[in-house]
Amino acid sequence: MTQAREEILGTIRKSLAAGDPRTPRRLEELKSRIQDSAPQVQPYFDDDLLTRFCQKHVAVHGTYERIRKDGIEAAVVRHLTGLGLDTQWHTGVGPLLDATRWSDQVFVYRKCADKDTKVALTEAFAAVAETGTLVMCSGPAAPTSQNYLPDNHVIIVDSRRIVRHMEDLWAMLRTTGTAAARAVNLITGPSKTGDIEQTIQYGAHGPRRLHVLIVEEA
Repeated sequence: MTQAREEILGTIRKSLAAGDPRTPRRLEELKSRIQDSAPQVQPYFDDDLLTRFCQKHVAVHGTYERIRKDGIEAAVVRHLTGLGLDTQWHTGVGPLLDATRWSDQVFVYRKCADKDTKVALTEAFAAVAETGTLVMCSGPAAPTSQNYLPDNHVIIVDSRRIVRHMEDLWAMLRTTGTAAARAVNLITGPSKTGDIEQTIQYGAHGPRRLHVLIVEEA
């Protein structure tokens, strides 16, 4: 085992040493390749992007509700009440969340999630209609822990930020400068695995339930 490990590491070192030097010219070539990259084969669909996203999200056992901007708190409370949970949660940041003024009927924690966190409410940078994927960008007030530690994850997404294909997402990230985020997490449905006796189990390495609030009037 030790010999195999050394061989693998040796191959990696050799590959790194033999790579092209990072000269200004080489860096400019790489930058140009990224900016001018063109998508190759993409699945065709003529569905409305919102409809397609919802269909794909449900197909991976997620749930959703389409709401107005002023209905965020009511929608979260409605969802948690239906699960028999208290109306308190950890929250992140984003244009929609930052504009929300919470009432005294709820309790909001603005900090990282931990192993005892029951619910996290975060805002997606965008969503991909092709796969039903939500795009989460980390930041000082948007810790990645909120995406993975709570049993229940509620994600808000602006319907205008639903893109058609995954390639469209990366173009948006580069255009807005958000690609510089330390982590970009792609989430498609609640966490699940079939490794245990070939039976699907939820919550293996993330939330058991994923509920999306799609804001159609932002």
